[in-house]
Amino acid sequence: MFVFLEAKKIFFRYNANLNLGKIYGLMKKLLIFTALCLFLIACQHHGPRYNPVVRIKYSKNTANNTNSSSNYVSITQNPWQYMLNQIEANVPENSRVSAERERLLRNPKGFEAVALRSEPYVYYIINQLHKNNLPAELALIPLIESAYDPLATSSAQAAGLWQFVPITAKEYGLQRSSSFDARRDLIASTNSAISLLQNLNKRFDGDWLLTLAAYNAGEGRVRKAIERNQAKGLPINYWSLDLPTETMHYVPKILAIIDIVKNNKRYGIKLPDCNYENSLVRIDISKNISLAKIAKYSELSLDELATYNAGYVQQTVNGPFHLLVPYAHAKSLFKKLQAENLVVNEITELLQDTPRSNMAFEFRTSFIQSNSIVSKDSFSKNVKKIVYLVKAGDSLYSIAQNYRVKITDILQWNNLKNSRVQEGDMLTINLVNANPI
Repeated sequence: MFVFLEAKKIFFRYNANLNLGKIYGLMKKLLIFTALCLFLIACQHHGPRYNPVVRIKYSKNTANNTNSSSNYVSITQNPWQYMLNQIEANVPENSRVSAERERLLRNPKGFEAVALRSEPYVYYIINQLHKNNLPAELALIPLIESAYDPLATSSAQAAGLWQFVPITAKEYGLQRSSSFDARRDLIASTNSAISLLQNLNKRFDGDWLLTLAAYNAGEGRVRKAIERNQAKGLPINYWSLDLPTETMHYVPKILAIIDIVKNNKRYGIKLPDCNYENSLVRIDISKNISLAKIAKYSELSLDELATYNAGYVQQTVNGPFHLLVPYAHAKSLFKKLQAENLVVNEITELLQDTPRSNMAFEFRTSFIQSNSIVSKDSFSKNVKKIVYLVKAGDSLYSIAQNYRVKITDILQWNNLKNSRVQEGDMLTINLVNANPI
């Protein structure tokens, strides 16, 4: 409106002194100026509704270009270092993020142990995120959801690394039967989680805070919270929404973990030094075979094998389907299964998605027990430290009773000032040096 008033003033100011040709030229310039102003004004109002908190740093065509940086680390070399190099999240410094970070840093060894537990799975997860042009730091979601335990089950019956509840699992094609639960399968659940995250991020206009909130609470709840704020004339960003208590903690916790990973040296946190020998590869099984038999062939314990293949409810591979085993054990196992005509194709490296049989396999491997999270640095003859992920309904008393340790010991091991714990806390428990009850 201001532009038109100014044009009118100028026109009448010069109308008496200029001929028609000059007036025409002047008005033409004013019209061009007016159009330019309107264009600039319009540009200010057509950005995204929400500011994405995590920006994608790379493109599909350049992310694996080793010439792009002298410090480049591939996913195969070290997925955690790769993720660290890719992080470009804008982590806000507010009281909610600070509180979650403080809680996580109370038990740095517990954090490191859970991160280490990701080793067999994180290669595939980060590679799939890269292939779908999604931020690598989304691989931190299973760290919060399940402590990277595919056998984890919540009080709401969410299951697997990505903690799919039954209704969402069905919507995203994760089948469940008496013999197989795809929510616990690394390949199926990761692919479905990526589809879910892509859909949510698109529906919330690229805002990763709202995307993560919806992943935790459900899209409907986040939509309703936005609508309530809109009706009251309030802001509709994540920090302004009235969401379930769990979700109010969930997003700040993810941001706190991103900050801890990004600034791990500042916080004294050691990121996992992963070995590709421990990553999982796929063997396609043609006939039914028990995991117990496969365990004997592979020199893995049944617990280890059952954890890597947590989708098999009855601990039997119903062929034709796939089996997941660590890279270091695949070749010898494949030969034994091949001798009994139990396999099809060749060994498939999950990062390649193509069968391969010419892999080098001379490794010495250590594994993490399925019922605990054990740090490589914590092994000794007399000490076994585990990290317990607190579940809904747990108390320090019930945890102490379960592991036959004293509450005072747990308080001391975790630098806790009181006995209050909440779902998602990670507690270090020393099973050998505990004082007798």
